[in-house]
Amino acid sequence: MTRVGPRGLVLVLVLGSLLAARGARADAIPADKLPETPLANRAGGEPENGYVRTLHAHIHRRWADNFLRLAAEKLPAINPLNQPGLTAEVDIVVAPDGQLFSAVITRGSGFAGFDDAILEVLRDSVPFPPPIPAVRSDDDRLHAHWLFARNQRRCSGVAIVRVFDPVDVALPKLLRSGRRPEALKRVATARNSGAHADTSFTLLANDWIKGSLHEPWATVRMARMLAVRGDQDAINWLKNAVRRPEMAADAGAALVAAKAALCPLLKAWFETDNWTDHQTAAVALATANDPACVPGLMALFSNTKAAPEARAAAVVALASIDNDEARKAVAAATKEDQPAAVRGVALLAQIKPKAGRAKVIAMEKYLRDPAPELRAAAAAGVVRAGGSANLDDLYVLFKDNDPRPALAALRELADVPGEEATKLIARLAKRPQLPVQKAAAELLIRRKAVDYYSTLKPYLDPKSDPELRTLALVGADEQELQAAAIDPKLGTGMFRARLARGERDQAVDWFLVYGTALPAPAQADVMVDWLAAVDIGQPTAAVKLKK
Repeated sequence: MTRVGPRGLVLVLVLGSLLAARGARADAIPADKLPETPLANRAGGEPENGYVRTLHAHIHRRWADNFLRLAAEKLPAINPLNQPGLTAEVDIVVAPDGQLFSAVITRGSGFAGFDDAILEVLRDSVPFPPPIPAVRSDDDRLHAHWLFARNQRRCSGVAIVRVFDPVDVALPKLLRSGRRPEALKRVATARNSGAHADTSFTLLANDWIKGSLHEPWATVRMARMLAVRGDQDAINWLKNAVRRPEMAADAGAALVAAKAALCPLLKAWFETDNWTDHQTAAVALATANDPACVPGLMALFSNTKAAPEARAAAVVALASIDNDEARKAVAAATKEDQPAAVRGVALLAQIKPKAGRAKVIAMEKYLRDPAPELRAAAAAGVVRAGGSANLDDLYVLFKDNDPRPALAALRELADVPGEEATKLIARLAKRPQLPVQKAAAELLIRRKAVDYYSTLKPYLDPKSDPELRTLALVGADEQELQAAAIDPKLGTGMFRARLARGERDQAVDWFLVYGTALPAPAQADVMVDWLAAVDIGQPTAAVKLKK
């Protein structure tokens, strides 16, 4: 059998001339006078269509402009290569670098010379345009089915073929190769077929957060999620973040949660001449419980020239340390000559959970103190010492125009179970103080207090604060949820609301439709929210209780 290709065309033409009548040559076949059939647009749109055009042009030069043209010009119309009905189909596989992995005739033309010519053209076309990620299958290669014809279709019958693995097999491979958009499409395909989103979206979220950690908008929250799972990159990120005053508190707590040594990182900060360094270190050490940092914290607390907020931060950190020297310092901080900010945190630090009625009474006398810091400590102390037994004593919170006492009480109520505590939280959610409303709404959601979600109904008003409205969505009906789904003011609020309602599949469905148009930081927040909802005991809604 004679192989027909660009390099072997001369032999074909000689053989063809022997088959034709001597000196006879018919006019070109009618199909050669027609323009090539246009390429079909792909459902994938751009850039898939762009790649197919590039791929077609690459082959067209060799097939239509070279082989078919020469066959028409040099061979008689009666030659088998010039029969307009000739078509053959071939499956090709192209590697990411453009090398031809395989080419197989799947339906022959009936004339071996024509089929061989197709394979020769394909081999001579290496390297192919490197397949872009949008056209690759799960094996990272391009798969295409191609119809080659002698008529006006020529080589326009090219179609991308998708070869899919099961979603649980495909996602790790797609994510490892950086094909996140394709991974999202695969999750959408799985959801459309009725599969639950938990496994696939959790894989996606983990990868998304790891990739986002190196972005300038990375957050402590995402780093903490990775760090507590032993991710060293996240721990290193937190060690840098703890040096930033606006991140120090959360980053320090995250490092403690990840069991990373914090005091060795910050101990030297207390030896600088920059008092901002001292305060940042103290804030970061709030939960460290490391006696090695007691001297530095003591020096900051004892410095009467330091800002009260800095000294209060030192007292909070000292209160976390099981050490006689630290306990003496905290006791000294309760004296009346101390600033209200310092004294307030020290008084609260003296109260142990469920300490009893005597401690409740001791704190109640500060509920009407002129200093809001002391009123806040008193409200928190009453809850901490008495649990749900003395909550009626906090009626003064509803007369206080400063939100700090109510916020302090809510932080303690987070650890108090029972109906009475939930009732108080619901009442505080109605206070005309936005920070209190948000914190109370968040607590109701964390407690899954479904019977009290009606308390949040007024905040579904589109004029409400977007974060508060997001929290209120947890109690909305489906019609209200659908209307809110397209509101750009809510950002990722609908995703969080669905999570808080336990509607995990619907949360993913919303993200697949609307979330992919959000800015990258918002998308990363979605992934953190998803994983936080997976972790037992993690809040799922938008607002964290602020200290």
